[in-house]
Amino acid sequence: MSLDNAKENLKEFGKELGLEDLAFDENNTCILGIDDQYSLHITYEPNSRRLYIYSPLLDGLPKDDKVRLRLYEKLLEGSLLGGQMAGGGVGVAVAEELILIHATIDMEHAIPSALRSYAPVFVENVEKWRKNCQEISEGRDEGAAKATPASPSQQPARPGQGFIKI
Repeated sequence: MSLDNAKENLKEFGKELGLEDLAFDENNTCILGIDDQYSLHITYEPNSRRLYIYSPLLDGLPKDDKVRLRLYEKLLEGSLLGGQMAGGGVGVAVAEELILIHATIDMEHAIPSALRSYAPVFVENVEKWRKNCQEISEGRDEGAAKATPASPSQQPARPGQGFIKI
């Protein structure tokens, strides 16, 4: 049932794109090229009954340790609770020099238009993060140069400060 839902979601997404023959391959994956810039991967995983949507953010990792650290910091900040990752997250495969942004949709409960509705938000987010990662890798990240200490109101509360005791 979940696989059928995943296939229906992919079919509906294909209709939206004008690609009537969009389908999973033998590995339950469909890979789309986006504007000849990057790839969007959609994989159904039968054990979890989830549809995984993922895309690379950067080709290779920065060689400079400080730049790589700044990149990791920015990605972790953005990934906090999925807030800037369209509800998904980001992962790094250091050995492969690969950074992926990813999200999942539970196919056991999703409506057939879930992927069609979510994909534009995800793709927009991929493009934003690809640009951010490229700028950081090239040393054009303004955030690193303009970092200022947090004002007292932005600093985290200390135990016993700012909390209501119950």
